[in-house]
Amino acid sequence: MANVLYDNEEQRIIDRIRCITYREIRDEMIARTGDSFISRQWISEKLHRSEDWVRRTWNKTVDECYTQFGSGQPQEEGQSWDGAYFREIILQKHVIPFLRNPTNVLDTNEVIFLHDKAPCMKANATQHLLEDEGVNFWGNSIWPGNSPDMNPAENIGAIIKDKVEELMISEDRRDRYDYDVLKANLENTLSDLEDDTDLFINLLCSMRKRFDALEAAGGGHTSF
Repeated sequence: MANVLYDNEEQRIIDRIRCITYREIRDEMIARTGDSFISRQWISEKLHRSEDWVRRTWNKTVDECYTQFGSGQPQEEGQSWDGAYFREIILQKHVIPFLRNPTNVLDTNEVIFLHDKAPCMKANATQHLLEDEGVNFWGNSIWPGNSPDMNPAENIGAIIKDKVEELMISEDRRDRYDYDVLKANLENTLSDLEDDTDLFINLLCSMRKRFDALEAAGGGHTSF
């Protein structure tokens, strides 16, 4: 019953958000009136999806809708990117071209690619790919394992998340899980941050303090 003609990654995410929204409307109707015409079968017909698909999606959150996907195909729940996808899609199609574009960095010859030693990043095949591509990076022998405290990008990610969540909460209830509304709020947030040079300068200048704090903690947790 799935609409295979338009069954791409974006459509699956949209349908999952709609499914969750319908479920919440159903729960609210039952709470107010004791009854609801919305059922799993009704949602199945509405979204042109199988009832089994609706059952699997029924109790998921919106965040899970986005984290379940890899290279355009559904991932098993909790599954991470594998090394091949990380190298072929993330690195070769996005990260490496971005680092080589002089409009994105101050000096392409001085860029150092940092990572958090995730399995897909510390794989020998990944390390060799970066070497073959001439990307300057901290390898497994330099970078301590799982150290987001050293990565100022974590702060930017948290700032973006907080701002988008604040905007989504301010939306009408029926729009809070709408894909287009989420996309618009995310784009507006990124646009606002694009010219916030003080934010990026402060994060860049915090690196010395991050290194000092990590050294003082013996490689353990820091306040960053």
